[in-house]
Amino acid sequence: MCNKSKNKNFRIYYVEAGGDIQVKGKLWRIGIRNPFNRKENVKIIEVRDEGVATSGTYIRGQHVYNPFDPDRKITDVISITVIGPNIYEADRVATAALAMGKKGIEFIQKLDQFAGYMIDHEGVAIYTNNFEKYVVKN
Repeated sequence: MCNKSKNKNFRIYYVEAGGDIQVKGKLWRIGIRNPFNRKENVKIIEVRDEGVATSGTYIRGQHVYNPFDPDRKITDVISITVIGPNIYEADRVATAALAMGKKGIEFIQKLDQFAGYMIDHEGVAIYTNNFEKYVVKN
């Protein structure tokens, strides 16, 4: 990156890196993909000045493990999407929550500044109490 671009103060942006997203400056709409049909969104959310990260097994397979039981595959949860204060924190929480299996959504519920949306292996969605405020109503 050249020195000139380092000194810019961007006020509005949308950056996607490996499926995780950081936005700033205005409301941005983001789709949460259906892990059973990746051409379909199950929810559309609106975020401003926050990060959104999804961790799951439906694209990369079993790449996250529970450090307390590393031989057990994560099969009860297919994806967990987290909205957080920034992309780094959202990704960190999403990965940790996935490693916890179905208890991961309870973990997110207890965190200030975070909201979560989990889809289990049967396609059932469970979300934190504060998630609904981000959902775009039809």
